[in-house]
Amino acid sequence: MQLIGVLAQVAAIRASQDAAQQAAVAHEQSGKDQARAYKEQAEQSESAAKDRELERLVKLRKVKSAQRAYWAGAGIDSATGSPTTIASRSYQMFELDQGADLINTRSQIRSLNNSADAAIRMGRIKAKHSLLTSRVRTLSSVSQMANRIKAKHSLLTSRVRTLSSVSQMANTWNT
Repeated sequence: MQLIGVLAQVAAIRASQDAAQQAAVAHEQSGKDQARAYKEQAEQSESAAKDRELERLVKLRKVKSAQRAYWAGAGIDSATGSPTTIASRSYQMFELDQGADLINTRSQIRSLNNSADAAIRMGRIKAKHSLLTSRVRTLSSVSQMANRIKAKHSLLTSRVRTLSSVSQMANTWNT
């Protein structure tokens, strides 16, 4: 009967370890999935930044074309004087907008890539935690079984000694 109990406990321990292993695999996969999502967001941010840059270029060209048309209609030579200064400032504004957007986009991409790396690390940490928790529970169960076996061994040893003493007394009475 007691052997069956021990075997049942061993089976339960093994089932717990299998469950912990499955949880570990699930945690790692979850981290990888989350990292993949962050990387996709980073790619989307980069693509959106390129789209915004194209929009700014188109807008700059439209502004320059409108300015040239206005100056030509007003009889102003757009190659000299204040029209050139205005055009230069328009281009400087374009460069500033583009630079600021590039900094923001790179910062966002870096942040998303860092989050992706952190998600992978967190998945691995959770996986190791699952495995370690399972091992601690296993060691605790084994320790409890060992303590019960020691207690039963002590009890049996005591009974054997008692029986041995009784047997010796019986032998001395018989002689």
